[in-house]
Amino acid sequence: MRPGWFVSVQSLVFALLLHAAALVLLLVSFSFTPELTPVKPVSIVNAVTVDKAKVDEEVRRLKQEDEKKQRRAEDLEKKLAAEEKKADEIKNQRIEEEKQYLETKQKKEEEQKKHEEMQQRKLEEEKKAKSETEKKQLEEEKKTKTEAEKKKKEAELKKKEEEKKREEAAKALLQEQLEAEQSEEQKQQNATLLQKIVNEITNKVIRNFNKSGLPDNLSCKLMVKLLPNGEVASVSVIKTSGNEIFDRRALLAVEKSSPFMLPEEVDLEKFEQLDLRELSFTFIPPKD
Repeated sequence: MRPGWFVSVQSLVFALLLHAAALVLLLVSFSFTPELTPVKPVSIVNAVTVDKAKVDEEVRRLKQEDEKKQRRAEDLEKKLAAEEKKADEIKNQRIEEEKQYLETKQKKEEEQKKHEEMQQRKLEEEKKAKSETEKKQLEEEKKTKTEAEKKKKEAELKKKEEEKKREEAAKALLQEQLEAEQSEEQKQQNATLLQKIVNEITNKVIRNFNKSGLPDNLSCKLMVKLLPNGEVASVSVIKTSGNEIFDRRALLAVEKSSPFMLPEEVDLEKFEQLDLRELSFTFIPPKD
């Protein structure tokens, strides 16, 4: 128990004892108050011998004693009231101290509870953070392992591709060497064959060309688009002769000459090699 509680109880007991003593003193005081003795009737003759001044003095004395007793009683009552008030104040102070004590205790308990909850939250957060860190670490390790495997596979694939490229490059080099050996001869043969085809086409166009009424020394450059079977897909003038009638008759002569007879050795592959899909030549009709 706190010291303040003991002091408060002691003060309260003392006040009650003092109150009780004052009450007993007041009762005793009233019990010993002298009563006025009734004056015996005297004869008129004896009355004249009484000292009136003494009687008045005795009355005043008794009256003063009564007043003193009354004042003592009032003082005692005031003192008792003051003690009661002090006891009430002490009681109220004790109650207030108890209230403050309980409030302080409750506040400390709440703070302790809050502290414990905060510690618990902190532990949970740390546990969660640790779990997330471990999870993240595992994911990073898995990611690193996956990337390493991926890089390894990419390196192996790249190595195979490089080996394949080297093989293809070697084959291409060998092919180029073979083609280079045959190139000049093949070019010469293709050029000869192409010139033969152009001459045959030109001769056939000349046979279908109407030269009447046109001056000599005229020529134009034509672009003939052929199909593999020798038919003319289209024809156009890419360099005019300056004579519109001449150019128009040259186009008409080409169209009349379709299809052209291509040499037997000109298959589809040779047709593409000679680039006969778009054949250009200069048309110069012979002079009369």
